[in-house]
Amino acid sequence: MPPSQQGRQAIATMGPTRALLWLSFGSPERPEDIWPFLERVVAGRGVPRDRLAIVHDQYLATGGSSPLNALNRTLIERTRAAFDAADIDLPIVFGNRNWDPLVDEAVKELGRLGATDVLVFATSAYGSYSGCRQYREDVERTNPPFTWTKVPPFAGHPRFLAAQREILASFLATHDLDPEHTFVVATAHSIPVAMAANSQYQRQLAEVRAALNQVARTYGLVVEEAYQSRSGDPRTPWLEPDVGDAIDRAASERTLADVVCIPIGFLSDHQEVRYDLDILARERAEARGARFWRLETIGEHGPIPEIVTDFTQAWLEGRDLRSLLPSEPALCTGTCCQPLHARPSRSVSGA
Repeated sequence: MPPSQQGRQAIATMGPTRALLWLSFGSPERPEDIWPFLERVVAGRGVPRDRLAIVHDQYLATGGSSPLNALNRTLIERTRAAFDAADIDLPIVFGNRNWDPLVDEAVKELGRLGATDVLVFATSAYGSYSGCRQYREDVERTNPPFTWTKVPPFAGHPRFLAAQREILASFLATHDLDPEHTFVVATAHSIPVAMAANSQYQRQLAEVRAALNQVARTYGLVVEEAYQSRSGDPRTPWLEPDVGDAIDRAASERTLADVVCIPIGFLSDHQEVRYDLDILARERAEARGARFWRLETIGEHGPIPEIVTDFTQAWLEGRDLRSLLPSEPALCTGTCCQPLHARPSRSVSGA
């Protein structure tokens, strides 16, 4: 019997003991949620209230909420449909690190469902402390009444890479840009250099950027890298260059007509995309006389449900989840992605 048929047969007879825990960062959904959300994000880190006030005002500048929770609900419904198409009968429970529904309640719900074996999918495609290990800690601290397996960072999944290429290809095919006067930059959340050195973060970002360059080169363009949304102690080295500085540098080297920004580090148009790119980076580009194009995140219409389904099918069939990630190491080291002594003091990303 082929493995896929064996997997479907196992799924049909496994009963209600397996489930999927969908984990994300959480986000405020109303202006009155912003303060308690921010206070939860930075709890115990000694972030001054005036710093939080700046972030609070940034949320208000982009409408007073974030679309992240709504996007997760949409993706979960699409994943349920993908499960149905693959003959997977598996409950999906949604939990967040920093806002309702919180991971503690999600774990309790899984207990009420009688789950004894759970696959954990975190909406962060890249490995780092905040993007991977901290989600492990979120589950561990609840003392869950089940065994669990976390989906590894999935930026190297072929569907993810193909979706990123398609976003850029669709844009370039419909816009007549002069390569001599166009700056194309892929951005991701900056993290402390010490954290990056203890994870696969930069290597995974480079893999996605290489996939984009397969498209860009056919138009005489090169996709460069930059980071955004750094926070914390200014004395702590973080990954550079900042996207605004990268735009300024490109403009100092040649006359820019167009800046094309691809937020590869984010799955959704949440706060740090809408403020740090759509407002701040746009201002930097326009101040240099260039049009600013911010391409879409893979988000609502991308392949995330299919990616989750691929991992779920492999998990149900007892296959190594990393077999779906050709470029990833065979196993986590167990010591990677540690916080070290350079934990971010404020971040509102995660998906």
